[in-house]
Amino acid sequence: MRRVLAGAVFLCFGGMADAQVDEIPRDVIEQRIEAASDQLGDDSSVDLTSLFDKLSDHLKDPIDLNHTDAQELNGLILLSDVQVSAILEHIRREGKLLSLYELQTINGLDAATIEVIRPFITVRENEKSTRASLKEILTNGSSELLFRSTMNIEERKGFMDRKNIFGKEYYDPDGEALPDYGNSTVRDSLRANNKVYLGSPYRLYTRFRFRYRQNVSFGITAEKDEGEQFFKGKQSQGFDYYSAHLFLRDFGRLKALAIGDYQAQFGQGLTFWNGLAYSSKSSFTMNVKRNALGLSPYTSVNENLFLRGAAATYALGKNVEVTGFFSRKRIDGNVQGITSLNDSLGSQVEEVTFSSFQEDGFHRTPTELSKKDGISEQIVGGNLRYKRRSFSLGATAAHVMYDADLQPNSAPYNQFNFNGKTNTTAGVDWNAMYRNLTWFGEGSMSANGGMAMNTGVLVALDKRVSMSLLYRNYGRDYHGLYSVAFSEGGSPWNEHGLFTGLEIRPNRYWTFNAYFDQFSFPWLRYLTDGPNAGFDWLAQLNWKPSRGVELYVRARHQDRAKDTAEDIDGIDNLVRVEQTNYRVNATYKVSPSVSLRTRVETVDYQRGSSPLEHGFLIYQDFVHRPMSSPIETTLRFALFESASYNARLYAYENDLVGVFSIPPYYGRGIRVYAMLRITPLRRVDIWLRYGAWIYNDQTVISSGLQEIPGNTRSDLKLQLRWKF
Repeated sequence: MRRVLAGAVFLCFGGMADAQVDEIPRDVIEQRIEAASDQLGDDSSVDLTSLFDKLSDHLKDPIDLNHTDAQELNGLILLSDVQVSAILEHIRREGKLLSLYELQTINGLDAATIEVIRPFITVRENEKSTRASLKEILTNGSSELLFRSTMNIEERKGFMDRKNIFGKEYYDPDGEALPDYGNSTVRDSLRANNKVYLGSPYRLYTRFRFRYRQNVSFGITAEKDEGEQFFKGKQSQGFDYYSAHLFLRDFGRLKALAIGDYQAQFGQGLTFWNGLAYSSKSSFTMNVKRNALGLSPYTSVNENLFLRGAAATYALGKNVEVTGFFSRKRIDGNVQGITSLNDSLGSQVEEVTFSSFQEDGFHRTPTELSKKDGISEQIVGGNLRYKRRSFSLGATAAHVMYDADLQPNSAPYNQFNFNGKTNTTAGVDWNAMYRNLTWFGEGSMSANGGMAMNTGVLVALDKRVSMSLLYRNYGRDYHGLYSVAFSEGGSPWNEHGLFTGLEIRPNRYWTFNAYFDQFSFPWLRYLTDGPNAGFDWLAQLNWKPSRGVELYVRARHQDRAKDTAEDIDGIDNLVRVEQTNYRVNATYKVSPSVSLRTRVETVDYQRGSSPLEHGFLIYQDFVHRPMSSPIETTLRFALFESASYNARLYAYENDLVGVFSIPPYYGRGIRVYAMLRITPLRRVDIWLRYGAWIYNDQTVISSGLQEIPGNTRSDLKLQLRWKF
């Protein structure tokens, strides 16, 4: 299954690495994204663009195995830490690799894994120089210009002051006819009262990026969501969101320099981590360790979860690096207003407060616009790291400050959560590899005295058997505003747990992965009014009899506590919530240009003594990618049924390059989509995608301003990419 990742990226980026790209199956990237989606669910804030960008960068500038370290190899997200350790240990013992074929002699690297990573790696006798003149950078660098537009076919209630594409007139959201809908007074009244969106129903996106190997990256990104204004009203500057970065890497002792928008990741994500972490609970049971990238350019479109300012990493010596970072930007928040206080001298002081952060990035109505850039955020931090080929020790500290006072609602489960204007975290992390064993972890403390720590071991018990262990103990009063550590509850505080993972590879055809995670929450949580505990296990068996055929079966069971749906005096307010998923997935190549993918999945969900809720999904994918044709085709037909949203199922969908779709399937109906990729010129790609949800049990879809009359919801996407 792991050979999927390399190929998917190649084909998904069509033409980035010459003809060899088409030899790698695209299914790999989908499997990695699907593994992440098992934990991400319907988190709309997640953006996986950086994963694609990183892999595409290494297509043009492969990693030199003779002159690399664990951090760079782990950044590929294609190798487990046990495999990385095995590669570095082999080079330490035997000397530099003479050829990539030598990888076949390393325990833990099978033929499928080598095939996956081969396009991203190379071996050189001497380290490639990072010195380059400006002429060399401009001559051999590559540029990419991308335009994208997305629209929903059916009119949503929020756009009812317009005509849809068929020219039909609409009524106001309260159902009253508006014969004089062109009257600006009526239109302005609806907009002011948040009954319609202010802008057009089109989502627009454009990006320019220049890259030279891993050393130089410059880019500008702009986006407008559906319903947002464009070059008028509150958005007189055009797009709702702009991002730009200049990033330099490995220029002598200057290991990294970021100006503009960037990300910073250190340790295991406890003290400070900005951006998505790809290691979590999934069928890749050996990938539970966070692999921090340090500084990296920001190329995604989440409008709040990034750093804006400047940062640099400098080598003080052969084994010591120091990083400093500074960020200042405005972020969205639910500002409550101004509160009058009395200071120690008896005079009044006005204090601005906010109740929560707003991370969806939508600014379509006056209410949403009032939350835009409502809070000023400033971050100052640094990292000191000592590292050798198989060992690293780091210390990280970060100070976050807002110009308003965070005062969340006073619910009991929020009692120990962060409130105030400033927060400081400091911690120490470590990673040590010795032969077939990796030991890692991080301990951290927040300014209020709350503490959190995790530590784990990855070990190859045999050349066919690997095991992972991860223990975590996160205090209920730990405040990590930028913490993305391994956790069950979504945030690394108020949680204890032990994860055990196993991977068995009896031969080249079979792989068995399993994990068991036991966890507890010492304090209350949202919708869980009491301390509680639970567990989660998964087992997956993969069979790959040939290069073009792969089948896996999976079972997963989750057991958690939750408040009862009935409020009855004298009974325990907590009940068990159990969910069991079964999946069968097959991928097979009918011919060199035609692939088929089939999946059947079921889910059973039960909350206490409530009736069992069942969900079902079956889909068939058809992918046609002829080697000599400029046209590629991807089709899906799916049937689904679920008793409720609780029994929903998620499935990764092929989408435009740089776009990631992991929608929930719930209700009863049909899902279809078709995507064409056309390459009319050598460096020009055009994507066209149509998708539709057709429900058999609904006459109205969604609610509020997103409501659609009828039983069909469909969208159309168009994208143009020019590489030069």
